[in-house]
Amino acid sequence: MPADPYDVVFVLAAIAFNLLIAGIFIAQKRKHLQLRTTFGILWLLVAIPLAVVFIHYLTVGRDMKTLVSFGFVFLYMFVELLLDYIFRIEFRENLVLHVPYIILEYAALFSLIRISFSIDRAWGYVVFICFWILMTSLIYLYSDKIWKKANR
Repeated sequence: MPADPYDVVFVLAAIAFNLLIAGIFIAQKRKHLQLRTTFGILWLLVAIPLAVVFIHYLTVGRDMKTLVSFGFVFLYMFVELLLDYIFRIEFRENLVLHVPYIILEYAALFSLIRISFSIDRAWGYVVFICFWILMTSLIYLYSDKIWKKANR
C-alpha cells in the first residue's frame, strides 16, 4: 500500500482515467450522447489531480522515467481536448490522424500502468485490471464491426 498520499491520488486518478474511458465507450455504443459527454468532461478533469501529483513528483525529485511517463499522459489528454472538444475534428476515420492518436493513447495508458507499478505492485495490478476493463469496453464498442468482418 502506498504511504505517500500523492501516490494514492495518482492511483485513484489512473483508475478513474481508465474507467471513465470505458464508460465513454459504453455510452457511445448505447448512443447515450449526454452520458458520453459527461464522462468525457469528468475524464478531462482527471488532469487536475494528475497535475498536482506531477508537480509534487517534480519537487521531490522523482525519476525521469516517471516524469516522462506523465508527459505522455498529459500530451494524450491535450490532444484529446483539442481534437474532440475544441476543434471537434472527426479524425477517427482518417488513418493518417488516427494511427498516431492510437499510439499516443496506448503510450499514455501504459505510462499509467508503469507509474502505478513503480508505486506499489498491488496498485499496479489494479490499474492493469482497469486497463483491461477499458479494452473490453473498446471491443464492445466495435463489436458490430468485428462480427461483420468475421462473418464475411
